[in-house]
Amino acid sequence: MNAATTDERCWVLYRIDDNGNEVEMCRFASRSAAEAAMRKYEARGHKQAYLVREDKGGGSQGGLGRRP
Repeated sequence: MNAATTDERCWVLYRIDDNGNEVEMCRFASRSAAEAAMRKYEARGHKQAYLVREDKGGGSQGGLGRRP
């Protein structure tokens, strides 16, 4: 089962734009995988900020991608 569709914890990677808007990018089953992806994006040198947040309930299905 996908962590995003069960009661299990999942970790969400968000991009924060210049206006403070948060956009869900991907979901991960582990915090370490989400943080590794965040570091990859940060290394690209874009202006946007990124953050990883726990989503205990599975939450939104509107992100750009999901990782099991």
